[in-house]
Amino acid sequence: MANDNHTGNQKLAEIIRSARGDRSLRAYADASDVSYMTIFKAERGDYIPSSKTIKKLTTGSANPQNGVTYEDMMVAAGYQDKETVSEAASVLAQQMVEEIFANDTNRYTNNTSSLLTKRMQMYSIYSRKVTGAIFNAMLQHNISFTSKNSYAGEVRGVGPDISLEVNKGRITEWWFDYRFIDKERLFAMKIRTILGSMLFYRPEKNTKLSIVINSETAYSYFLKQATNIPYRGELSVILVDIENQKVVAEHYLSNYLKDDHNEEFFLV
Repeated sequence: MANDNHTGNQKLAEIIRSARGDRSLRAYADASDVSYMTIFKAERGDYIPSSKTIKKLTTGSANPQNGVTYEDMMVAAGYQDKETVSEAASVLAQQMVEEIFANDTNRYTNNTSSLLTKRMQMYSIYSRKVTGAIFNAMLQHNISFTSKNSYAGEVRGVGPDISLEVNKGRITEWWFDYRFIDKERLFAMKIRTILGSMLFYRPEKNTKLSIVINSETAYSYFLKQATNIPYRGELSVILVDIENQKVVAEHYLSNYLKDDHNEEFFLV
C-alpha cells in the first residue's frame, strides 16, 4: 500500500526498525521471507505493508527484536484497534484454557470436606487463572503455540504444569512451573525450595522453563538470586496478577550458554 502520509507512518517505521534490531536489512528480509525493498521502504515511512506481510515480519522465524509483536505492527499500520485485539485474544485464551482443564471439572468432587481436597481445588482454580494469563499474553505477543503432554528432556518427579510447543528461534518447547505464594512471611524458604526443585529439570537446549508466581515480594527475591542458580538452561521467573489474570513482569534467571541472551523473549 502506497503511503501518502510520510509523517503519519513514522510510528510504524520505527516499530519495524525496532523489530529488525541490530540485524541488517538483508538478514531480516531473509529471516521473514519479505523482500529487502519492502522493508527498506517501510522503514522510510514510504510504504505500509499488507497484513500478510506484517504477519511474516513478526513470525517466530522472523524473530522480531525488542518485544515487537504482530499486534504492535497491525495497530501502528491502522489495520486493527489495540483494545479490540486484546479482547479477542482474551476470549481465545479462555477457550483454550477450558479445553486443557476440561477433565478437571469433577476431579475433586469426592471428600470435599477434607482440607487436602480443598487445597487441591484452590490450586486448580489458581492454575486455570495463571494459564489464562499466560495464554492471553502469548496471543497478544503473536507467539503461536500448542499444548503437549511429552517433554523434550529429563524430568524427575512431578513435571511442569504446562508444556507448550512454540517456535521462537532456538526455543521449540516452553515449560511452566506454577507456584502459589500464600504466606509472605515464608516466601524466602519457599523460594529456596523452588530453586532446589529446578535441579529435577534437565531440559534440552531448545527448551525454556519459566517459574510462575503471584507475589511481588517473592518475584523481587528471585531477581536477587539470579546469579546464584546452579541451573543450565533458559530459565525465567514470571509474575502474574491473579485478580486481573495478567502477566505483570518477566525476568531471566539463567541461560543455556552463559551470558548468551540471544534466545531471550518475554511476555511483557
